Amino acid sequence: KQPKIWSMILRIEAQQKMSLLAVLLILLAGIIVYSNSLQVPFALDDENTIVNNIVVKSPAKVFYAYQLGMKSVQNRFIAYLTFAMNYRYGGLNVTGYHVVNLLIHLVTALLAYALLRLTFRTPYFEAKVKSGSGLSSTSSWCSSLTSPAFFIPLFGALLFVAHPVQTQAVTYIVQRMASLTTLFYLLSVVLYAKARLRISGAEQQLPSPDKAGACHPSRIALVVCYAGSVLAAVLAMKTKEIAFTLPLSITLFEICFFQGAWKKRLLYLLPLLATLPISPLTVLGFLDVGVDEDRASAARPGPSELLETGAAVSRVDYLLTQFRVIVTYLRLVFLPVKQNLDYDYPVFSTFFSPPVSLSFLCLSAIIAFAVWLFFITRRTADSTGDRIHPGLRLIAFGLLWFFLTLSVESSLIPIKDLVMEHRLYLPLFGAATAFAMAFFLLVERLSGRSARTPLLLGSAVLVLVLGVTSYQRNHIWGDPVRLWQDVVSKSPDKARPVNNLGSALETAGNRAEAMQAFARAIKLDPTYYKAYYNLADLHLVNGQPEKSLPLLQTAIRLKMDFTEAYVAAGAALMRSGRFDEVIRFLERYRDIVADNAEAHFYLGASYAFLGDRAAAERELRVLSRSDPQLAANLRSLLR
Repeated sequence: KQPKIWSMILRIEAQQKMSLLAVLLILLAGIIVYSNSLQVPFALDDENTIVNNIVVKSPAKVFYAYQLGMKSVQNRFIAYLTFAMNYRYGGLNVTGYHVVNLLIHLVTALLAYALLRLTFRTPYFEAKVKSGSGLSSTSSWCSSLTSPAFFIPLFGALLFVAHPVQTQAVTYIVQRMASLTTLFYLLSVVLYAKARLRISGAEQQLPSPDKAGACHPSRIALVVCYAGSVLAAVLAMKTKEIAFTLPLSITLFEICFFQGAWKKRLLYLLPLLATLPISPLTVLGFLDVGVDEDRASAARPGPSELLETGAAVSRVDYLLTQFRVIVTYLRLVFLPVKQNLDYDYPVFSTFFSPPVSLSFLCLSAIIAFAVWLFFITRRTADSTGDRIHPGLRLIAFGLLWFFLTLSVESSLIPIKDLVMEHRLYLPLFGAATAFAMAFFLLVERLSGRSARTPLLLGSAVLVLVLGVTSYQRNHIWGDPVRLWQDVVSKSPDKARPVNNLGSALETAGNRAEAMQAFARAIKLDPTYYKAYYNLADLHLVNGQPEKSLPLLQTAIRLKMDFTEAYVAAGAALMRSGRFDEVIRFLERYRDIVADNAEAHFYLGASYAFLGDRAAAERELRVLSRSDPQLAANLRSLLR
């Protein structure tokens, strides 16, 4: 017995060393790929979500965001708490935000590795290994470098951490919501898998007469795993609504890799299935944290309003368009070229449009293929007597995971942006899993006994190419002008990228080109109010307030609640010396500009210039509470 025990110890030590090597490789790959992203400035939604968000500047306000009229913050308060903590300890220094984003990405990649390692220990694979079903006799299943149980988790995790389509979820700071949700999502599945492995291991043991309870798993460890899985699920659902599919993904994992009577298996799933209503109830406003219920119920919108996302397309048109969008996502997964922060994507309104119908047929074929793979792996051999490789089940799981986790944002709930690459962050785990397994099977089939070298060389080249592409993509993110020039080159007829390029050029000091960009954005889309505002603001900076007023009036007409335009109009009137008009205008729209310190300054200064000291001091009292610097400036005018 001693030699057997000794060989077992050596095998365990070898596996631990390989796992440590895998962890180091995953961390090293992620750190290198994102080493040039730590100084990427705030972009797009970062401004509203972080830079100008009063909630982020006070962590306690995150819990009372609903009372402040910030429903989206309440729905995703875990993500906003992390932004608030970043602000508390580092202000608006972008490095801290990027470090946290990178740490989240690295931990998520390690969880992807852990989940795949656990998958190869499930009853499905254990039964296939014992029967020798579909396995090559030339490779050890669980102890060699190129064995499926080691190679596929490592390769899949490296694809996940290095793929360039992930850059938007990691480098674009606000999309921490997607990556942090995925971290909790995978953590929940990992803990569920560990709990189920303990149970299935106990069920497979036979109790001995002298150790009646020895076969049962540690109840404490089991409870901790289950409780941790449920807690991680709740955290995921309070980070972003895409976690709604988590209980369904765990059910898919259970169906694919565990065995037994369904009556008992449903009991194992119940704690996770019970979390399904969390996301819908959160959206409907019934799970708000720290809310005065009397006030909240009185102000709570109806379900149709709460499901409104700002999209200008109907639910049916959005669904039809998403058939084509998902094909684009698949292309980005397998051929990550022409990545774009702001796609100019057409809306389709009929199923019989060739792009829609062909995309639907393509997606249906892939899903049908995944289902077929699942069912053929239930047999031990096909009709010709050939063994069915158990890895085909993992391909089926990966493909179904991809479509399931994408379903929340690519179905009937319209979202303003039809296509965004960060929505692939969670689904990519499934795609990477399916690809890693398919790559292994293809190389093994083509190379036979000499599969070790092409496996290692081919996977290394693929990860290297993806990593270099990601590094280059992060380089584009590193400079706002470079980023928006890239977007405009790919979406030349879309107003928003052209407008954002103008803002980047203005910040860089190139006002002439910025003015041309804003004018071009207005020409591309005469209803794009932000371009009018930005062009007006540039005229103000250039000392031309009279030119800015007509532009601001147009911006206000296009968007009646656009606070910044009202404030800028007050500034333009004041700089034109029209103090009485400043007072009439801002007093008329006081409800809209009530929380804006600049508006109160312009009011107070205009009252001061017209000699109404009492009214000026009233505005001074407001400023003293909201902006001490502007209060000091107004106080100096009153001396």
